[in-house]
Amino acid sequence: MKTTYILKLENKKYIDKLIRYHVRFKKIKYKGDTCFLYVDKENLLKLERYFDIYNISLVSVEGLLKYQLLLKKYYIFIISMLLGVLMLYLFSHITFNIKIMTSKSDLIKIIENELDYYGLKKYHLIKSYDEKEEIKDKILNEYKDKFEWIEIDRVGTNYYIRVLERIINKGEDKNTYQNIVAKRNAIIMEIKASNGQIMKKLNDYVNKGDIIISGNIIKNDEIKDTIKAEGKIYGETWYTVKVEMPHTYSKTIYTGNSYNRLTLNIFNKKFFLFGRKDYEMEETNDNIILNNTILPISLGTTRVSEIKKGVSIYTYDEALNKGLMLARERLLENIPKDSKILEQKKLKLYEENNKIIVEVFFKVYEDITDYQVITKEENDLAAN
Repeated sequence: MKTTYILKLENKKYIDKLIRYHVRFKKIKYKGDTCFLYVDKENLLKLERYFDIYNISLVSVEGLLKYQLLLKKYYIFIISMLLGVLMLYLFSHITFNIKIMTSKSDLIKIIENELDYYGLKKYHLIKSYDEKEEIKDKILNEYKDKFEWIEIDRVGTNYYIRVLERIINKGEDKNTYQNIVAKRNAIIMEIKASNGQIMKKLNDYVNKGDIIISGNIIKNDEIKDTIKAEGKIYGETWYTVKVEMPHTYSKTIYTGNSYNRLTLNIFNKKFFLFGRKDYEMEETNDNIILNNTILPISLGTTRVSEIKKGVSIYTYDEALNKGLMLARERLLENIPKDSKILEQKKLKLYEENNKIIVEVFFKVYEDITDYQVITKEENDLAAN
């Protein structure tokens, strides 16, 4: 592919003079008084001596040289992309993570030892489907008394090991009897009883330890039978949460200076390809352009903004809102996951020892189920 050079001639009236200088053109394009001259390398060399005289400039190149110039300009990016593709190919055949999906430490230890023995481990080659199935069958045969089934799932370069423990049923202990009692002071909002005698009604106030579902079946003030009470009790409970905050808080100030850079992300590590410029303090916002679903490799852009840190004093409203938020977060960390906050109310907001104190009252819907074992001795005393 021959190279063609595109030159810009500011005044077309000089065309005839250039022709008289034995310059040969492949093509000429006119645009008003300006024209664009298409020449080969030989005629480019002839024209170079007239660049300043006739106001001629090189504006573009066509052909092989064009791609050579582009390659020279973007070689870092191209090399990075090629390395990325090569790494993608290599790493897609290596195991990077093995997760055993059980909370039983003894089962995890068995699985880890067996997988290690059979060569299925981190940073080793991916096993084929047949090899994976063979490993699974060998573990099941070796530990028939431990596992009901095992499944080894491969997702990209990760393995997820799912196990079901074999439970040997020893039968229910029929001599175990229990009441269901209140775990804390509450107003009963819901009773779900599957076994036992209900002793309380909805909207009843109960103290911690009060029997709500009895394992003693009572008729005419006599215990006719004793069973294992089963069910769930939900009630309205109350909490007061106190949080402390400093008078001041750190504030982010944006200077307005920012830039974009091209980023290659490999295993949660960033490599900056273009546009690197360090601020003393900065905030970044990543945007993924290309992402690989198998490996933790991606290509993206990062918006980098220069920031400074300032100090600000809480206003009354800011302190109240911050205190309510912190109190709510603290409460949610300490109550069952299925609980619901029904109501929140500020009790106090005051200063003490150079700190802002916020006290918040919460009304909560939560599981208040607790259990109380019924012994034979207790029943004998009740009967007497």
